[in-house]
Amino acid sequence: MKHRHLPRNRVGVLNPDGHAIGLDIGATGVRAAILSPGTLGGRPTVAVEGAGQVPLPRDAVKEGVIHDADVVTEAIKQLWAENRFHCRNVVLGVANQQSLVRDLRMPNLDPARRAKALPYQAKDVVALPIDQVVLDYCQLGEPDPETDMVDGLLIATPREPVLAAVAAVERAGLRVARVDLASFATLRAIGAQHLAVEAVIDLGAHLTTIVVHDRGVPQLVRTLARGGDELTQQLADRMGIEQIEAEALKCESGLDSDHAEISRALIQGVRPLVAEIRTSLAYFRSAHEGAVIERVSLTGGGARLGGIVKAIEDQVDLPTRLVDPLQHVSNRDDAPSAPDATFAPPSAVSLGLAMGAAA
Repeated sequence: MKHRHLPRNRVGVLNPDGHAIGLDIGATGVRAAILSPGTLGGRPTVAVEGAGQVPLPRDAVKEGVIHDADVVTEAIKQLWAENRFHCRNVVLGVANQQSLVRDLRMPNLDPARRAKALPYQAKDVVALPIDQVVLDYCQLGEPDPETDMVDGLLIATPREPVLAAVAAVERAGLRVARVDLASFATLRAIGAQHLAVEAVIDLGAHLTTIVVHDRGVPQLVRTLARGGDELTQQLADRMGIEQIEAEALKCESGLDSDHAEISRALIQGVRPLVAEIRTSLAYFRSAHEGAVIERVSLTGGGARLGGIVKAIEDQVDLPTRLVDPLQHVSNRDDAPSAPDATFAPPSAVSLGLAMGAAA
């Protein structure tokens, strides 16, 4: 989602040194990835120049909404200081259960006229009042020569959480060049464009995003208000322990734990999430007759839970795999990364945000 619809000055998505920075403000931490565009074998590619993360305290960010802006701002300052990042122009990711992505055909207009027409086109589709959302439009393909209409995606997300996130970032001394959907960033990072249809799923702490795409073009985008914290809470309640202890136990044991009570609690806790994933994929099939989903690709912190890949695969009856977010990066074998080894699995959003700017 581009930043042009927010009332702010234009900022270049690339920094003066040619680098692009993706900044992800998640439930458990702030993460940044710095990429440089280039070519490999005559084809465009990107290389990682830097990456890092700083953890956030519980409830500073909930379900994509910042609840403690000062804490988030300080975490971003710490992220830049610890990793000695010098660039200041960033692409910011947003995720919200109320974000909407829908097919929309509209007249072929220049960008300025399209921006004025979009609220009228969107008012019957978007549930929230139009003055409370940020709107964007992603054109897919060329205009129809007979009707001069274009096919594309309408993108709408609540305005206040976006403005709050931009403000928290700018108080840290950075400049927001663009705001993009976290789900689109995940698709760029781990999607396989050679597949006809693929489901890309990011399992987060509070939110799970699902994108079903056809050769890189999103066909279904959903954000579920479910994630790894739900399992942690279920385990804490079942075992009568504190949440921090339950989180450690969950990560250590996984769904196939030898401890029967832990295993039962986690399996029971993951069922609603898996059921909603299955329902989302079934909805896609019903709306796209004849479309065959070839694979489910997982990323995010929740995807590291032992047994989760098999649990999803068994329920959706599709090949399911955990994907390396660095798969499209030219220097993935020796890319610089944060000292924290847990950075890679949940880093798909920050990488994908930077990829969109470097393209």
